Amino acid sequence: MAIKFERVSYQYQGHDEKAYLALSDINVNIEKTGEFITLIGETGSGKTTLVQHMNALLQPSEGRVHIFGLKIDRNTKKEGKVKLNPIRKKVGLVFQFPEYQLFEETVEKDIMFGPKNFGISQKKALELAKRMIKVVGLDESYLSRSPFNLSGGEKKRVSIAGILAMEPDILILDEPTSGLDPIGRNALLKVFYDIHKTLNKTVIIITHDMNTVYEYAKRVLVMREGVLVFDGSPLALFSRKNIENWNLDIPDIVKLKTALSEKFNINIEDSPRSREALFKSIKAVIKP
Repeated sequence: MAIKFERVSYQYQGHDEKAYLALSDINVNIEKTGEFITLIGETGSGKTTLVQHMNALLQPSEGRVHIFGLKIDRNTKKEGKVKLNPIRKKVGLVFQFPEYQLFEETVEKDIMFGPKNFGISQKKALELAKRMIKVVGLDESYLSRSPFNLSGGEKKRVSIAGILAMEPDILILDEPTSGLDPIGRNALLKVFYDIHKTLNKTVIIITHDMNTVYEYAKRVLVMREGVLVFDGSPLALFSRKNIENWNLDIPDIVKLKTALSEKFNINIEDSPRSREALFKSIKAVIKP
């Protein structure tokens, strides 16, 4: 088990000294490899707070988190007994806004910064930069460019490459496709899925896009008002009744399947998760 939450709660202290309970009694396990997880829930439900506990950016107010064998609790920072940098090397977190992670004068230096900070040689860090820029779908010509002159989608890719260069076991992405057009969204999602498959990484994506959840996720975590209310497969989630009470939309592919089934009076027994798979299922049902 790579990450284990044991009855974790977290309170933010407000300026008026009133505490805000962002997480309440969270119990969840994350494997080191093989997971492609989407984390969903309405704004303010605790998603970002939850993932910030996964690499010890935040420490629990109550309970404990075990991260690759290291116990993190409310006393961790105060006692200073646990070195947190190794955790952040194993669990890489890409923020929603890539500008928070880009600060060097060139893309190359930005990607190399993390590995060098962990003691990797200049030569090895440069090799990683050249390899990871290709992993995220860009070519080496980007390495000499300023990260601040890139498009929004390119900045996201460079920030991801910088985290990947530290060779984490788990990659966490906070709203990575927000602000992108459908083509850019699909291209970036393919990058994440390829990273998951080819590099054998566990990938966790915070998203509001139910189409992403349904098509790509193996596992879905649903947060509501600081509570983990669902942990299971996309098929199980969207087969539930009254999920609109959690302010979750129905994926387009599920709506389309329902509409086509009703229009042509056909029974599609399987649960296709892409348009291509849906049309293949329909063809199999209505073929002469």
